[in-house]
Amino acid sequence: MMETYDLYRFTYPNGASKDWAIRRNSDDTITTRWDPTGPTLPQISTRRRDKTALENAKRRKGYVHVGQVRIDDQGKLQPVEMDAQETPVPAPPEVRTEAFYWRIRIDRSVPRAQLLDWGRAVASAADDLAMAFRLDRSDHAEFEPGVIGHWRIPGTGASGAGQIGLDQGVMPVLVLMSLKQRAPDGVMVSIATEDGLEIGTDLRTETPVLAQFGTDLENVRPMAEALGLLQPRIDLAEIIQTDQDHWF
Repeated sequence: MMETYDLYRFTYPNGASKDWAIRRNSDDTITTRWDPTGPTLPQISTRRRDKTALENAKRRKGYVHVGQVRIDDQGKLQPVEMDAQETPVPAPPEVRTEAFYWRIRIDRSVPRAQLLDWGRAVASAADDLAMAFRLDRSDHAEFEPGVIGHWRIPGTGASGAGQIGLDQGVMPVLVLMSLKQRAPDGVMVSIATEDGLEIGTDLRTETPVLAQFGTDLENVRPMAEALGLLQPRIDLAEIIQTDQDHWF
């Protein structure tokens, strides 16, 4: 049986591409199919999700809406033949995330000493960041020792949640990513977009997040290095100048 899907395509810089198709079923579940571009899309998944949110997430990753296709049970594609008077429905505009949402949950079984070590490590990194950029903590409460926003770093045993608007800049997101990266077992740190896409701790794979704040990996590198999210670059020229006996 042929079913109608919306087809999206991601094209790599070398010209290769991969396809992703989505449809809403009669029981309100969503079926998606995907594979490298070709005559079939054999990979399939059916679940309860929001179709628009999934499509917007793909657009942010660079997928382009190709049109509608019909796909049979084996994944074989067939273009949809539109009536001569039928007008294609334009794809909705890309939706920008207005805020990122964070949540921290701390299991009661986590030893207090581990929480204190975690809090000190992130607070120290945030202090290094504040000093490196000469931030006035009276104007940047998120860099007050032990405090991010209005939530105090572990030691109090409290969990918390909140959101970060784009107008607050990328620094709070980077600090939360550092928290997530250093979190001990029993502590869950979640950072997500409005449509529920989880943000990881590898900045090299989170360039769309940085783009939301109008920046990129190179621009945030000094901040990311101070927070331990990126390894500092080695300046070979400086090493050679300061250590004439250093050989490679």
